[in-house]
Amino acid sequence: MKYSDPILMNMSNAEYHAKEDISASDLKSWVKTCPKVWHQLKYGDGKVDHAPVVKKAFRDGELAHAFTLERERAEKHYIICPNKTTKAGKERAAEVIAEGKEPISQAEYDLALSLSESVQRHPTASSLLSFGQAELSYFKSDPSTGLAVKARPDWIADDVIVDLKTTGEGGASPDNAIKTIARYLYHLQAAHYLQVTLASEFYFVFVEKVYPFAVGVYSLDDDTLHEGRALRHLALKQIAQCHTDDYWRGYSETVQTLSLPNWAYLTN
Repeated sequence: MKYSDPILMNMSNAEYHAKEDISASDLKSWVKTCPKVWHQLKYGDGKVDHAPVVKKAFRDGELAHAFTLERERAEKHYIICPNKTTKAGKERAAEVIAEGKEPISQAEYDLALSLSESVQRHPTASSLLSFGQAELSYFKSDPSTGLAVKARPDWIADDVIVDLKTTGEGGASPDNAIKTIARYLYHLQAAHYLQVTLASEFYFVFVEKVYPFAVGVYSLDDDTLHEGRALRHLALKQIAQCHTDDYWRGYSETVQTLSLPNWAYLTN
């Protein structure tokens, strides 16, 4: 679909993800894999389930987002249930689901609330979240490739975007936060959100999932954002070319010679 300057839509998370426009997650996946795998995951039937440990991390993040950014909705939507390994717990969870709500454990609720309260106590984080709106969906046509792209910022107020990240012990420190940003290509995500929404500022709020739930608030310098924009542009250009050629290559078209990385040489 072709769009003019960004179209703003108020829709559910499921509706947003059902649209095939290219997201920041798609672009990060493109950088980390090969076109053939990416195409199958994006358009085919090759979507894979996440390991339980990853599921838990996603769940913690989902609940932290809900209770921090949409507290009123979260209190109505997520219902504390007894342990689902018990008969009473299973029955209550089934009732909650039948009502269109989601069952959560007491531990999940307590963690989400602790994270939310810690963010709200932080002077800068709470100021950034003092007005604005959560989970708005933006759609736009990329001007350089014509590809339809989308973005769904955690929080946006005027031209300021806030992205909430949950992390482990020590993960909210400056040194660890920038390592996480580099590892998971969050600088590409920031560049994508800024380009699609036409916002001018982007902030990360990292909050640790262990007591005392420390918070760090960070922006990216010009060089880091430039790298994110360059990665984004290259990924979109390559995706557009694959669409044009109708060819999605694998990891290697010919024999490639591999060399051990320096750290693997143990005899020197």
